[in-house]
Amino acid sequence: MSIEFRQRSAGELIGIVKRQKWLIILPMITMTAAIGYVVYKLPSIYESTSLLTVKPPTISSNLVQSLTNEDLSQRLQTINQEVLSRSSLEPLVQKYDLYKAERNNGMPMELIIDKMYKNIKVDLEETGNEKVAAFRIRYRDRDPQATRNVTAELASKYVNAQVQTQTEIAESTKDLFERQLNEKKQALDELEKQRLDIMTANVATLPESEQGLVAQLSGLRDRESNIMKEKESLMNERGRLSDAIGANNRQMRLIEDFGEKETQDTARAASQIEDTPAYAQLVQKRADLNGQLDNLLKVYKEKHPAVIAKQSEIARINEEIEGLRKSSDRRVQTATQASGRKAELQKKSLELENQRIQAQISQIEQQMTNKDGDLRQNAGQVAALEQRINSVPNVKVALEGITAQYQSAKQTYDEILKKKNEAETVVGVETNAQGETIRVQDPANIPQSPVAPKRFVLTLVGTGVGLFLGLLLAAFFEIRVCSRSRILQTPSITRGCRFWRPFRHY
Repeated sequence: MSIEFRQRSAGELIGIVKRQKWLIILPMITMTAAIGYVVYKLPSIYESTSLLTVKPPTISSNLVQSLTNEDLSQRLQTINQEVLSRSSLEPLVQKYDLYKAERNNGMPMELIIDKMYKNIKVDLEETGNEKVAAFRIRYRDRDPQATRNVTAELASKYVNAQVQTQTEIAESTKDLFERQLNEKKQALDELEKQRLDIMTANVATLPESEQGLVAQLSGLRDRESNIMKEKESLMNERGRLSDAIGANNRQMRLIEDFGEKETQDTARAASQIEDTPAYAQLVQKRADLNGQLDNLLKVYKEKHPAVIAKQSEIARINEEIEGLRKSSDRRVQTATQASGRKAELQKKSLELENQRIQAQISQIEQQMTNKDGDLRQNAGQVAALEQRINSVPNVKVALEGITAQYQSAKQTYDEILKKKNEAETVVGVETNAQGETIRVQDPANIPQSPVAPKRFVLTLVGTGVGLFLGLLLAAFFEIRVCSRSRILQTPSITRGCRFWRPFRHY
C-alpha cells in the first residue's frame, strides 16, 4: 500500500491563509518592529571621497632624466604606507576628536588607529602599462564634517609626501655630486701642479721612453687609487657607525627623560586615592551612615545602642579610608620601580647595540691601519720605480704617468659635472612642479546622507523574516489540525483539511 498527497488548489491555499492569518501577520509585525527599532537606533555612518590624479610631467623625459628608476606609480606604495602609518593617523584622531566614545571608554590607541585604518579605502585606477592614472580616497565616520576634514587632509598628505620625497631625492643627489666634484677638482689641481713641477725641473731634458716602467708606474698608481677608494669607503662606514652611536646615545637620554616623567606621572596617579572607585564607595557609604546617624539622634540619645552601632560603623569606614591612604604609598613605590625597570631595560638594549657597533668600528679601524700599511708599501714601490726612471733620466715616463692620471681624473670630473647639472635641472623641475605629480581632482565633499546602515533594506529583511516565520507557524498548526482530524475522523474538521487526505492504492 502506498500513500500519495494530491496537489492543493489555489482556493485551498487561500483558505489556509485566511484561517491562520494572525499567525502570519503577528510574527511579521513583531520582526518588522524589532529589527526596525534596532536598525534605527544604530549610528549613521557617512563617507567622504576625494579623487586624486597622477599628472604627467610637463617636460619630456628625453630632456630631463629622472634621478630614480622608480616611477610615481611604484613610489605610491611607499607613500601609501607613510600616509596610513600610525604616526600620520594618530594626530588626526586628536585634531578632529575622532572616536571620542571609544577613547572615553579606555580603548587603546593602537586599536583606535587600526579601526580608523579599516575605515580608509584607497582604490587605484591603473592604465594598460600598470601605472596608476588616478586613485580615490574614501573615509567613513559618524560625523560628516569630520569625515570630510579627514579625507581632505589625507589627500593633502599624499600630495605633500610625493613632492617632499621627490625634492629630497633630487637635493641629496645634487649635494652628493657637489661633494664628489670638489674632491675631483682638488685631485685635478694637485695633478696639474705635479705635472708643471716635473716640466719646470726638466725643461731642457729629452728623455727616452721606456714602456715597461711606464706600465709598472701606472699599475702602482691604479693600486694606490684603489686603496684610497677602499680607505675612503671604510672612513665613510666608520662615520656612519659613529653617527649610529650618537643617535643611540640621544635616544638613551630621551628614554631617561621620558622615564623620569613617566615615573612622576605614575606616582602621581597612584597617590591620588580620591579618584579610585573604592574611595568613592567608602565616602558615599560614610555619607549615608552619617545621614542615618542624624536621623537616629533626632529620636534617641547618644548612648542608645542603635546610635552607638551607627557610630561604630562610621568609625570602621574612616579606618578603611585611612587604610587606603596608607596603601597609596606602596602603590607609588611599586609603580616607580616598574617604570624605572622599563627604562633601564631599554637603555641596556641600546648600550648593547653601541657595544656591537663599537666592535665593528674597531674592525674598520684595523682594516684602515692595514690599508695605511698597503699605501706605505705601494708608496715605497712607486718611489723605487721613480728613482729608476729618474736615473735614466726619463722625464717623459713621469710626464706620461701624470698625464694619464690627469686625463682619467678629468674624464671623471666631466662626468660628475654633467650629472650635477642634470641634478640641478631636476631640482628646478621638482621645485616648479613640472615633473610627474599628484594633484587633487575632486576635493573631499561633506556627505549629505549616510551610507550605512541601510535602514529601509534591513527593515524589509525583517519583514520578510517575519513573513517566513508566520508561514512556517501557519503550516505547522494546519498540519496538526489536519492530523488530529484524520485521527478523530470528525467530518466537520475533515472538510477543512480535504487537501491533506491521502489517496490509497491497494
